[in-house]
Amino acid sequence: MTLGNQKKIERVFFQNLVIRQIRQDYLENLTGFAWLILQPLIFLAVYAFVFSTIFKARMPQDVDIGFVPYLAIAFWPWTAFSEAVLRASNSITSSGSLIGKIAFAAEQIPLATVTATFIMHMIGYLTVLIVLQLMGTSIHWFHLSLVVPLMLLMWLFACGIALFTSATQVFVRDLAQIMPPLMTLWFFTTPILYAASYLPESVQAIARWNPMAWFIARLRELLLFGEINFGGIALAMALIIVVFAWLSLRFFRRFSGHFEDFL
Repeated sequence: MTLGNQKKIERVFFQNLVIRQIRQDYLENLTGFAWLILQPLIFLAVYAFVFSTIFKARMPQDVDIGFVPYLAIAFWPWTAFSEAVLRASNSITSSGSLIGKIAFAAEQIPLATVTATFIMHMIGYLTVLIVLQLMGTSIHWFHLSLVVPLMLLMWLFACGIALFTSATQVFVRDLAQIMPPLMTLWFFTTPILYAASYLPESVQAIARWNPMAWFIARLRELLLFGEINFGGIALAMALIIVVFAWLSLRFFRRFSGHFEDFL
């Protein structure tokens, strides 16, 4: 078999994995697809009520926009990222019947899970943007051309984490219980429910090292304010994520040969 044919077979197999994941999780029943939209909407409504009504969350003084649009722009990408990482972290241990029985690159399993989750949630995200526009929020649609590569970079970051955690969980099963609270902690330490400017200056310096905070800030600037703030930091962030994803892939492949013995 030539290298070209092998690559084509691997590509088709990966596409089938993605399609299978989408059908299994979202399209095989109406509630699965509806829940894709309803669950984030419910959480958005709860967070909007709690933080805008009870805790009186304040917007930055120079921002003339409602709390709900400010939250929604950040909440959907985080939901896609978080769900993709959590689903993919369990993907190898839940696919033990495939490992060692079919000749394929095992990293395709977590990568397909991340890809399927992002595809479906981005459909939901586009729906939310349309609803926000219809409700009077001015969305800068022209900047979607910059949002797409930004989301692809977030997808790559999720893939890197998924490769590392899915491989680790084969040997450390307790990771399945550790990951959800870790993602919850990450959510509340990322400026999604609040503006980063309200953090103490000492904390802001630490928060700048949070990749998700950087993603959220850029999405709000592009879609809500029509601002383009890319530069040296964006290049450094992209380089760090690419290197991290490559190292995670190396880590995954280093230990994938032992998966069959532990599954």
